[in-house]
Amino acid sequence: MSAAMEKQVAMSYATPIGRFRMPDGESVNRELRRIILDKEKTSPSDNYANVGGWHSSADLLEWPGESISTLKAWIMEAVSHMVAVSTEGKAPRGMIRVVGWANVSRKGHYHRIHNHPSSAWSGVYYVDAGGESPGQPLSGVLELCDPRPFTEMVAAPGSPFGQRVIFRAEAGTMIVFPSWLYHFVNPFQGDGERISVSFNMQWQGMPA
Repeated sequence: MSAAMEKQVAMSYATPIGRFRMPDGESVNRELRRIILDKEKTSPSDNYANVGGWHSSADLLEWPGESISTLKAWIMEAVSHMVAVSTEGKAPRGMIRVVGWANVSRKGHYHRIHNHPSSAWSGVYYVDAGGESPGQPLSGVLELCDPRPFTEMVAAPGSPFGQRVIFRAEAGTMIVFPSWLYHFVNPFQGDGERISVSFNMQWQGMPA
C-alpha cells in the first residue's frame, strides 16, 4: 500500500476586516446625532462618493463635545487593534493621523463604489441605522468587494471566490478595513436618517 499523500493548504491573500461593538453607546449616539444634524443645517455638503445626502468636512474628530472625544477614543482603539493584528503585536515606527467625517442619508441616497487613497485603514461607525425597509434587504447595506480581479469569472464548488462581504447598519457598531478595498453603500430605502461617521487612518512610517 502506498504512503498517504501529504496535504497542506495555505489561506493566502487574506484581507483583515474588523467589526467592533461599542458598549452602552446609546447616550453617545443620541448626542452625536444631535451634533451632526445641527451641523448639517449650517454647512454645505463636501461630496465625495455620496449620491444625495450630506457629507461633512473631514474635521469631525476635532469638533467640540464629550461624545466626539468618546468616538475618537473608540476609533483609535479599533484602529490600534487592526494595526496590532497586521504587525503581529509589534509597535510600528512612525506617526498615525486619523480624520473623520459625518454622513447623513435619507431615502434613495447611496455611496458609489470607491476606496480611500493615501490612507492605511478606513472605517465607519453607525450612529443611527435609520428606519427599516421591509422587502428591501440591501437597504443602506455596506458591501466590501473581493479585491482579487477576475475571481467571478468561473464558478467553483462552494463559491469561495468573488463574493462580497456585507454589513448592515447597526447603531453602535464599527467596521474597519484596508483603505484600498473597494466598497459601496446600497441606496437607503427606509424613513428618517441613516447617520454614520467614516474615518481614515493615515500612517507616515519611519526607517527601521
